[in-house]
Amino acid sequence: MKVSIYALEKLLKEYETNIANASKLLKEYETNIANASKQLKDLDAGKITLSALKIASVENTLEHSNAEYEKYKAIYDAIPEKEKEDFRNLQAVQELLAKESYYKLQKIRVKRNKNLKRNQRLEAMMVLDELPEDIHFDDTQLIEVTNVIIKFNARESVELVAELGTIREEFDKRIEELKDKEDLKHFHFLDTYIPIIVLHFASLVKSIEETIIVYNEKAQETQEEKTPTQPIIFNGFPKYEDWWFEELFLNHQAYFSLYQWKEKIKNICLSDQQKDLWEKIFSNWLMIKKILSTKDENAWDYNFIFDDMIAKYTKVEEEFDNEIRETNEKNLVEELKGIHLSKYLAEHHLSTYYQRWKNEKINKK
Repeated sequence: MKVSIYALEKLLKEYETNIANASKLLKEYETNIANASKQLKDLDAGKITLSALKIASVENTLEHSNAEYEKYKAIYDAIPEKEKEDFRNLQAVQELLAKESYYKLQKIRVKRNKNLKRNQRLEAMMVLDELPEDIHFDDTQLIEVTNVIIKFNARESVELVAELGTIREEFDKRIEELKDKEDLKHFHFLDTYIPIIVLHFASLVKSIEETIIVYNEKAQETQEEKTPTQPIIFNGFPKYEDWWFEELFLNHQAYFSLYQWKEKIKNICLSDQQKDLWEKIFSNWLMIKKILSTKDENAWDYNFIFDDMIAKYTKVEEEFDNEIRETNEKNLVEELKGIHLSKYLAEHHLSTYYQRWKNEKINKK
């Protein structure tokens, strides 16, 4: 018998008062208890400092949440197990139908999306046609894959889709394996974003490596000419250092180190297309690294997964050799002696396109 999603919603509402509400409240109070307990634990360990008023508030929250948790747990435990099982089954079917409906209507949403250019809509439709039956992407991921294909003029969409699927599956699995899930809730907004950044970065690295191979093959052909083309010696990508993110808004040396590192990779890029893409990837990568660096120990496991996947799929790694890091710091100090920080390192404009647009928008009011 075929059941509509609307009929399921009606059935679920019949269970909602007793089961759904009790279950929802239990989760809320569990979260409150975990947060308050962690705050008090960190306070005792000297990791954080709180005012007397804040401590009293946390203790009151913990006491109230414990009492309410016990109250609703008794209500939930009193509900017959069969009703709970029926409710869970209905929820599972509803979620399945909702997903099927979401992917079934994806082409229609792409066609009607006025924010997409014509070539983006056409490419997205082709990607959907080529997707294996067991692979799906939400709209954001689909557009990101489409943009990568257009950017690189690559029609191997199935290969890109498969690679994103592999990256996303590995990332989700590693996140799921982390023990302390409570701290991870602060980073959920990055969960969809990170696999896409890794894919973009990996695609750029692959493009650079392939371009260098082609360039060197052509250089080899000119060796007998009067003015032979010199081959590119590629020894891998430069390594970054973690203190750059920690001290980004504290020391100008961190800014300059990141700038130098970015320029070194930009100089490895052989085409304007690669250079433009690197600028965007660098901005997104730096944003994520800076966000995670401000979360201290709570973000270390999450940050490690991000770093490890970047290293695996792009060969871009962090420098751990102390001698090399000390040498880098000495070189940095010497280089800064010859740089006048009162001068701009690149083309400079006081007014940006956005600033002018914003100014006009404000003045029209």
